[in-house]
Amino acid sequence: MGYLNHIYKVRSMGKLFRNLLFSFVTFLLILHPFSSGSYAANDVDWSLIKKNSDGEQWIDRGSLRKYPNNEISILTRFFEEPKDSETKGKKLLYVMRINCETKKFKDTSINGIPNLKAKWTSSNNDELIDIVINKSCEESELLNE
Repeated sequence: MGYLNHIYKVRSMGKLFRNLLFSFVTFLLILHPFSSGSYAANDVDWSLIKKNSDGEQWIDRGSLRKYPNNEISILTRFFEEPKDSETKGKKLLYVMRINCETKKFKDTSINGIPNLKAKWTSSNNDELIDIVINKSCEESELLNE
């Protein structure tokens, strides 16, 4: 009977060791994305590019990506000025795909929700959209240098 107890204790200790090791590895994997050496995403580099009576338009320079056919994508943030003193302004995030040649764009994501049916469109002389397109295309040219 003593031999069976010994085997049971060894198996229990082995199981405990495996569980502790598994927990430790899981803990490390969970913490890894938050480590200072993580390169999964670029730093956010918000830049205010225009403020007018409609609101503030920002771009994240760190999100700028180049694609074939003179296209880029960039994360933008629009803060809509409140219409009256009793309401809060809205913050909207857009991932814009921009064709720097035609100056057309499409919002491929709005507030983190993919917009799979986005179609290319012009700015219709919207001052804030025009400046996003122009500034983003200028920034993409700097990436080549």
